[in-house]
Amino acid sequence: MNRDKEGGPARRPRVLARARVGWPRPLRELKNLVYEVYLAAGTPSLDEIAEAIRKGDLVGSPSRDTVRRCISDPSLPPSQADIVSIAAVLARLALWDGHDMTARVRGLWVEARMAMGVGRPVGEFEDDLVLTDLEVHPALDVEGARGRLGVLPAYVRREFDRQVQSVVEAAEAGRSGLVALVGDSSTGKTRALWEAVRSLPEPWRLWHPLAPTRPGAVLAELADVAPHTVIWLNEAQFYLAPERLGEQVAAGLRELLRDPARGPVLVMATLWPGHWQTLTTRTAPDRHTQARELLGGHRIDVPETFTPDDLVTLAATAGADPRLREAAERAQDRQVAQYLAGVLALMNRYHAARGVTRALVHAAMDARRLGAGPHIPLAWLVEAAPGYLTETEWNATDRDWLAQALEYVTQDCTGIPGILIPVETTTPRNQRKRRPAGGVESAGRHARDTYGPQYQLADYLDQYGRRHRADQIPPIDFWTAAASHARPAELYTLGLAAQARGLYRDAAQLHKNATTHGHPYAASQLIHHLHTLHPKDPRPAEWASTHAALDDPDEVSSLLNALRHAWAEEQLGTLLARDPAAHIPLDSLAAVADLLEALQEVGAGEQLVALALRAAANVPLDNPVTLANLLEALQETGMDKGLGILLDRNPAAHVTLVTPHGVSRLLYALMRANAAGQFITVLERDPATHVVLDDLYMVGWLLDTLRKAGAGEQFDALASRAAAHVALDNPAAVAHLLDTLQEAGASEQLGVLKSRAAAHVILDNPPAATLPDTLQEDELEKIEGLGQFPFGREPDGSAAAWWTWDDLE
Repeated sequence: MNRDKEGGPARRPRVLARARVGWPRPLRELKNLVYEVYLAAGTPSLDEIAEAIRKGDLVGSPSRDTVRRCISDPSLPPSQADIVSIAAVLARLALWDGHDMTARVRGLWVEARMAMGVGRPVGEFEDDLVLTDLEVHPALDVEGARGRLGVLPAYVRREFDRQVQSVVEAAEAGRSGLVALVGDSSTGKTRALWEAVRSLPEPWRLWHPLAPTRPGAVLAELADVAPHTVIWLNEAQFYLAPERLGEQVAAGLRELLRDPARGPVLVMATLWPGHWQTLTTRTAPDRHTQARELLGGHRIDVPETFTPDDLVTLAATAGADPRLREAAERAQDRQVAQYLAGVLALMNRYHAARGVTRALVHAAMDARRLGAGPHIPLAWLVEAAPGYLTETEWNATDRDWLAQALEYVTQDCTGIPGILIPVETTTPRNQRKRRPAGGVESAGRHARDTYGPQYQLADYLDQYGRRHRADQIPPIDFWTAAASHARPAELYTLGLAAQARGLYRDAAQLHKNATTHGHPYAASQLIHHLHTLHPKDPRPAEWASTHAALDDPDEVSSLLNALRHAWAEEQLGTLLARDPAAHIPLDSLAAVADLLEALQEVGAGEQLVALALRAAANVPLDNPVTLANLLEALQETGMDKGLGILLDRNPAAHVTLVTPHGVSRLLYALMRANAAGQFITVLERDPATHVVLDDLYMVGWLLDTLRKAGAGEQFDALASRAAAHVALDNPAAVAHLLDTLQEAGASEQLGVLKSRAAAHVILDNPPAATLPDTLQEDELEKIEGLGQFPFGREPDGSAAAWWTWDDLE
């Protein structure tokens, strides 16, 4: 019976849900803005809004259902007039500035209407563009086949291609996915990915992020990735391995892949086995947590050789293409892909190189394996090469050795680029120019053409050098040339490589130069090492505190801690006088939280307060994990005012509630902060029905958090969803979830999950979780007696002479 007709209290209309928009960013901002003013207006009913628009003589005339869609539906309203009229009515009810509100809504609607995702349509990629933009290896040229038949020979599909195709087909059907092809150089990884995606229909696009740096390009434009986009990560280590930025890239891609509102998207990556090992092996400290989680479960191996069945397919495919016929006849050990890529001719040319020409190649190999990027300045190689020769060999070298060596190493091999490939230093094509968010551009702040001529080592020789020169320590000339010519971002990594080999003086020089270019991690290393050798010398700390960049909160925290441990109080004052709290960006809340704690430890009260208030008032409120980090940091540092400012912004109403880990962290942080109202707001948004169920351990943690918080309805709802729908492919995780349900006394859900799991896993003795061997022996410990050499060693193994700060350039 309707109580309104009996004179009872009128029932308030149900509050509309917030629209969950993945892309484009202006549409997400538009929907968030309209929803915020809807809440501020007291959540009027659809009829009230529609009636107010009619009475207000506004341009739009939305129906009741149109009002609902404009507020709660993730799609762009077809009529700008309708959404503007709704915003005007809501602004009036909320006592907001109506003119400002309607102007913002108009602007965002136009931006959303005009938005275009990154990349270009897949159908626009012709073969020549595939070679230049997607970095597919060119095939050798036989009998002019490239001009007659095209730059790419016919593709021979192998067993692993079926695995790739299944992921692509799932994405085409609406499910986001990732492919990580792992194989040695020139085995056909990149070509295989292209063949898998080339037939994707409209509206699929392909995006290969390159400039200003590969990770910088991803971070700058990840928010502009539209549904139906292929993200092309050839040589994925360039995106995922760099210090700090790589983890940000991996985290961003994980969020993109797991957000159904932004899918489907397809991430296509290639890696050598060694790079896969680096990115997926747990270490202490764990430098690649996000990358490991991103890549886990997505590896598809590319064999080095063709199987007998593959050779049969090759023979049937070769037809009139002399390239395939020659590969079928001449490829050694069934390495057909390598033969097509010209590897045999390339290796023959490398082995035939002598003297300074060979030294030039070895310098390039060492540069790549020890931390240089793919584009190596020629000046570095020229200054390093003499150090690889004996005195007799160098004295016998012609004066015009460089011209002769370059002619040899750059000569094509049967239509395939040579040992060293000249690099064009023009701006990359088809890349938007955008200033990335704070800190991203620091690794690539120097234009490529400031380094003079540059060369790229052939891919296969790059991998060959990593394997066959792994135990070689480059000569002194290599390290001094690196200090003069390597890029700022490379100086730090090269310094670590030198330090790991006991070359302390070279490491200090590289880290000093990196600090000059604003690398605070290098500054921390410099302070630590020089303080150990010369604890009374203040100059390293002075250099670091004066030159270190202040554009990354995580790195500033590291520098503050290094200065504190070195008892460098005067230098601490120098750094704090540069006011890092006012300069660092706020895009990484976790790093901001760490910096708050570092400032407290060094007693920087004014800086602590300034950063706390700035962060509380301005940080984005969408990420529950980083928001929880900031809440906890504000509480632990006693910043009650900052905590109040942050909570007054009503973060619980704005945060994204998608992952069980994020919801758990946020609820726990709100409980610690005694923010009962915010805690209730999160629960009212019904996270139990919205969180994804892909991580059973995190689902169990959220269930435990809800149970301890007394949120019975949310616990029951999530437990029922999990019991009925979680994947059962991880027996240990299933067993953990069963334990959680049993401990909570959730007998009904426990029974449902047990009955589902009985057919899939052995419950009586679930397999123990296995971890890879994470304790890597430090390279320094491999050098017998190194502890007797406090000033390090020379590349020939002899003890380094006593040196100080004055010996560094």
